[in-house]
Amino acid sequence: MRASTTTTVLAASALVLAACTATPGDAPGTPEPSAPAPSTSAATPAPGDPAAALPTDAPADVLLPAGAWGGEGARDEAEGVADWHLPEACADGGPADATAMRTATEGDGADEGTVGVHQVAVFADADAATAEAARLADLLAACAAQGGAEGTAYTAEPLDVGAQGSGLATDYYGSGGSGDLDTALGTYLATTRRGAAVTLVALDGGESTVGAARETVAEQTRAAWELLCRYEQAGC
Repeated sequence: MRASTTTTVLAASALVLAACTATPGDAPGTPEPSAPAPSTSAATPAPGDPAAALPTDAPADVLLPAGAWGGEGARDEAEGVADWHLPEACADGGPADATAMRTATEGDGADEGTVGVHQVAVFADADAATAEAARLADLLAACAAQGGAEGTAYTAEPLDVGAQGSGLATDYYGSGGSGDLDTALGTYLATTRRGAAVTLVALDGGESTVGAARETVAEQTRAAWELLCRYEQAGC
């Protein structure tokens, strides 16, 4: 009986000692702590990091597509920096600081038909494009102040498309000065900017009224602006 009691006491002591020396991870049924999972979120750029570089080329798809003007006549495209399509009264060359440029004309102007013009100039950054858009707006204002030959009058006005949108109405006979400009015979052109690109859209020729030409050009300018999303940091 004494031997049995001693054996029982020794066994109990061994169990107590094992329990005291065991680590938390050795306890039955207790899972080992796992390492935190790596984050899959993109790293946030540190303040001062340079923004992603914008493209400086002008591929063909920055232009309004063929048939956009809905008129008759051939379409011509040219690549390379060229003069802006402005009236002679205020023309002042092309965008000297542009890195690339494309121009498209559609229509031949025959039989009082119209000619649609679309130009896109790309710059190294938005600051350079902003400066060129401002220069264009100044040229349009100069046209309006100077006037044209044979009674032609020009009216410069803001255009609510993109950034720095500007419009120029050409009144063939100057009749809009004493009446409603929208009903005067004439044409219209517009310029605007998106990021590091500047675009010009114009409707030449024909026997349209200024109001109808403005409506057409404003619609085409909105479509042209949509094609320039690659040239701003927000992207497409």
